[in-house]
Amino acid sequence: MEKQTTRLEAFSDGIFGVAITLLAIEIGIKEYQGADNANLWDKILEHWPEYFSYFNSFATVLLIWMGHNKIFKQLKAANHWIILSNGLVLLFVVLFPFPTKTVGTFIGTNAEQTAVAFYTGFTGMITVTMLILNQCILSNKKLLQNPEKSIPWIRGMMKGQVIGIICYALTTFIAFYFSRLALTLTFCMWVFWAISTKDSDEDLAD
Repeated sequence: MEKQTTRLEAFSDGIFGVAITLLAIEIGIKEYQGADNANLWDKILEHWPEYFSYFNSFATVLLIWMGHNKIFKQLKAANHWIILSNGLVLLFVVLFPFPTKTVGTFIGTNAEQTAVAFYTGFTGMITVTMLILNQCILSNKKLLQNPEKSIPWIRGMMKGQVIGIICYALTTFIAFYFSRLALTLTFCMWVFWAISTKDSDEDLAD
């Protein structure tokens, strides 16, 4: 059967591209009075929270896109519910620049804990939407190209997503007390997933 998800994948890739572009669009230093070579370096260094939040979010969106791409490779077609659940994923992905800008703006202020908790909680919600998409696909196994291989792989991915959701929930709680630790944990989490998901991909290819 001819693969029928090409348009849906192209649309999704476009949304991911927009989200990544929006992550960087707010980064910059406005013109200010008395600018010279020395104090411009100071201004550049002052914006380190924005650079960190951008880098962290870019890596997160990249991993989400990679997972999304691998999921759709398993499908030969998509029905109404898969399209809707995919739309839910895209809704949260394209909004990700909002918490990214928030955490980059308020690190180092009295609102830091709330900003970090919002960021970690929102990232966890993206993982929830990916879990919903996978569950929807498992409820429509006839749309898989190779159910024998794909079903165990998707279930394995879902287990990882459940662990991720729990981790983000705990990190959000930690953010209210140790915000810098929570941010460090989000960094460690995407590094861990980037390494650990390689093995599951090799299992699928066997």
